Amino acid sequence: MMSHSHGPTTTGRLALSSLIFGLNFLVQGVGGLWTGSLGLVSDSLENLNDAVVNLLALGSIRLANRREPCDRWTYGWHRIEIFNTLLGVLLLVILAGAVLFEAWNRVQHPVSIKLGWAIGFSLAGLLLNLAATFVLIPAGGSGQERDLNLRSAYLHALGDSLANVAVVVGMVVIRFTGWKWVDPLLAAGIAAVILRGAFLLLRDAVGILMHHAAFDQEEAKAELLRLPGVTGIEDLRSWRVCSHLTVCTAHVIVEAERLEDTEVHQQRIEHLLAERFGVRHLTLHFETRAMADRHQHRFVHEHEAEGYEHHHE
Repeated sequence: MMSHSHGPTTTGRLALSSLIFGLNFLVQGVGGLWTGSLGLVSDSLENLNDAVVNLLALGSIRLANRREPCDRWTYGWHRIEIFNTLLGVLLLVILAGAVLFEAWNRVQHPVSIKLGWAIGFSLAGLLLNLAATFVLIPAGGSGQERDLNLRSAYLHALGDSLANVAVVVGMVVIRFTGWKWVDPLLAAGIAAVILRGAFLLLRDAVGILMHHAAFDQEEAKAELLRLPGVTGIEDLRSWRVCSHLTVCTAHVIVEAERLEDTEVHQQRIEHLLAERFGVRHLTLHFETRAMADRHQHRFVHEHEAEGYEHHHE
């Protein structure tokens, strides 16, 4: 399938955003240590995590593109993206745990903060995070909208920007009220955002590993049955090898007398599934109604266990 690119490529966006995140880590990290603000430190660590995860994503994309599918690696190394995502989740959980631990210590033992400088560093961090968010906005009408690497990086950058806003507001509140506990509270809030992001990434990664359907299959069946000459859809399966590679197989019952007659059906089905559901690799098995009636398509599989026989129907 041919796709049109709009603006920078996914790898270009990830590389540029990694540079911005790395710079922001230095700016807010130095600022947080110097001013005594845990909110700034926690936000800087989140930026460091984003830079590392984006670089891992960039590496996984390059590896996947260099490894062509073969008899040993059926889909190449595209699924390495999922292992990269799981590693990112682990880093996020460790980061959030460290921030929560230090936040609890700060509640018990408040630390003085250089508020004026902390506000300045927070504003600088906000500008950098907004720049990274802008860079990572997926191009409309392209496969980038389905790319798990780019989507997770964009959500991280957006979350960082919101966290920066909260830190700025918190520093202003402390300046006028003297409530030092606001700083560790902000850090705990940032940790909660980090954990939520980790959960969402884990959910998507596990869904791919467990072969969760890549799209609404009932809707796809209904649309396919509206195509001329298509009288039935059986054994439709869809899954994602990675966030940008959707695979689909199906038994299609058509009105045809010869194999050559199925070519027009194949072209229509390929076009529909690619345009509406993002299918990039499709395998079809065409049948006449008589062929379909001679066997059932229900998938049944039981693992060998005591009291059961291993069989396929």
